[in-house]
Amino acid sequence: MKINIFFLITLIPLLGTCQDRSNSLLIHPNDKFEIRNEDKVIKFTFGNPNYVKIDTVRAELSVNNDPIREIHFTKAKLRNNILTIVINSTTSAYHQVYTIEIADGKCKADYTFRPSGPDYELAVVSLEYIVIVNHADFGIGKEIRGYTEFKGKCKGEGCYGEENFEIKGNFKVLIR
Repeated sequence: MKINIFFLITLIPLLGTCQDRSNSLLIHPNDKFEIRNEDKVIKFTFGNPNYVKIDTVRAELSVNNDPIREIHFTKAKLRNNILTIVINSTTSAYHQVYTIEIADGKCKADYTFRPSGPDYELAVVSLEYIVIVNHADFGIGKEIRGYTEFKGKCKGEGCYGEENFEIKGNFKVLIR
């Protein structure tokens, strides 16, 4: 019980910190940011045995607490002191991308979701988010571990009653 109370006391003041471009990135160097099935190799064929894509689990982001819609794969790019982290997942049913941009100690998070079938992306408007990483020494070849939470609202075509999106979880990424 002490751990849960400590977690709440620590997290509640942080919930308002990295929510838009004007707020600072949070650094927690001692957190482990553990990922279930980390480094597990996943093969995708999308029903076509002639097409095989292989990737490694490097994130555990849950979308609306739905285990089927977890986001597991990461990549990062550092250009002109802007770190862009892309966390994505594609299945035969949908493609989803969670993006974190970090520059000058500030951050921004966005989410896009595209179902299979109609050719459109849902417009998910960011309401609030937090981003916590283990260090801010960004450089090519360095690994970043972190945690993120996101709340957004679906606007426009294709929401189909799922208007609220809540995403949270840990990630790791190697900067290229």
